[in-house]
Amino acid sequence: MYILLLITSILTATAKALVINNKTVICYGGPGTLPSTDLYNKHGDWNRTYHPAEPQQIHTSWVSNGKAIRVQFSTISSVENSRLHYWYDSDNDDVVYENLNWEFVDGGIAKKSQFMHTFTSKQLVPSTIYKYNIETTDKDQVFVSNTYEFHTPQEDAVSFKFLATGDLGVANAVSMPLFKELAQNHDYDFVAIMGDQGYNLDDFNGTKGDQYMNFAQDFYANVPLLTTAGNHEEAFDLMPYYESNFDNAMQYSIDYKSLHLISFATEVFFEGSDAQVQTSLQWLESDLIKASRRRAKVPWIIVIGHRPLYCSILSNPDCKENAETLRFGHSKQQGLESLLVKYNVDIGHKHNYERTFPVRNDTALTRSYHNAPSFFQVITGNAGNYEGGDVFDKDTEIPSWLGNRFQGYGFSTIEISPRHLDLHHYETHIDGTLGRLQDHVRVSKTACHINKQRIIRQD
Repeated sequence: MYILLLITSILTATAKALVINNKTVICYGGPGTLPSTDLYNKHGDWNRTYHPAEPQQIHTSWVSNGKAIRVQFSTISSVENSRLHYWYDSDNDDVVYENLNWEFVDGGIAKKSQFMHTFTSKQLVPSTIYKYNIETTDKDQVFVSNTYEFHTPQEDAVSFKFLATGDLGVANAVSMPLFKELAQNHDYDFVAIMGDQGYNLDDFNGTKGDQYMNFAQDFYANVPLLTTAGNHEEAFDLMPYYESNFDNAMQYSIDYKSLHLISFATEVFFEGSDAQVQTSLQWLESDLIKASRRRAKVPWIIVIGHRPLYCSILSNPDCKENAETLRFGHSKQQGLESLLVKYNVDIGHKHNYERTFPVRNDTALTRSYHNAPSFFQVITGNAGNYEGGDVFDKDTEIPSWLGNRFQGYGFSTIEISPRHLDLHHYETHIDGTLGRLQDHVRVSKTACHINKQRIIRQD
């Protein structure tokens, strides 16, 4: 069984619509327009001027199954010295001076440059809350970031939780205040973002991307980030991807306890050449082969991507011809579904929340999630953005494979143990506070079923 995590958006009945570039939206801040201050972004450092040597856009990611952490940030100019200072008490602090840094030149007309910096910590103590800050020095001036904190995985815990969301910009980011609050609770080991951040990161010679990363800094600096590329991240460059044996940053995979998570760039089917599609699919199959061999130790496989293989708004091209392209490929050659079924993936996008039953060939194989015979898909793209979201069709028959859906703002959480996976989807109120639980499903598998999943299917 494979789990597919995807993203998309939703229009609210109370939102006042605008028409910008022939598209109906609820506020400015989308592609080609700058965001303005609203209820959800009024706090933070996204809309101020940084000193050229001051650290900004701080964010984190895990290294080696959570045994170390990678901290990344940028400066507008080159700096003489920089350091990562991290500690968990006054007698146990450490400093990392050596770091990877390079000049990044934006692909826009202005060719604006900034300097990227990456630190990797030493091995960390399990089950511990660390604090850290970044310090840069240039021409006798010292700049110190705010102090952030993260927690390391519990060494002997059989389960862990992570956040799953997507389609989030600076404007109308309804769930972001709640995300920043959740980051302080240390309940979630990382956040998986399924694409479409910032709208668009390359706008205004990269200024929009800088604003977004500074807006999200209080979230991403405290909770390690895993992301995938959507259609609003197709320009220029992404990183990091070094540990996944792929030649660019569009896709990667990691192991984390009992989970193998794969980030696959679905945009290749729409923006890439036939050769690029085949290269991506060959990498995915190679990665799934390796994951199948480790199934006894890492029983769950989740693929995150931006576009959906299935969605219920059948009047939308993303749910008809585009979804069919992802499932079957161009000219019926090869798409994603055959690989997900062949390698027994467990879970496997649009602006709302949807959950399918275990599905294959546009048909629900069962309504049970115990020892399921195929993958199911989750769309969780309703965190909040300038579009508001997608409206469900009123007069269209609901597909038989649809398990549940929710038209409102929200986010998902996933808790994983060796035998169970619990998916929850929570509503976010329009004032940015936590709403009701809208969906919950438990996926389970026996040791015998896990052993069968190691066998590559030939049907």
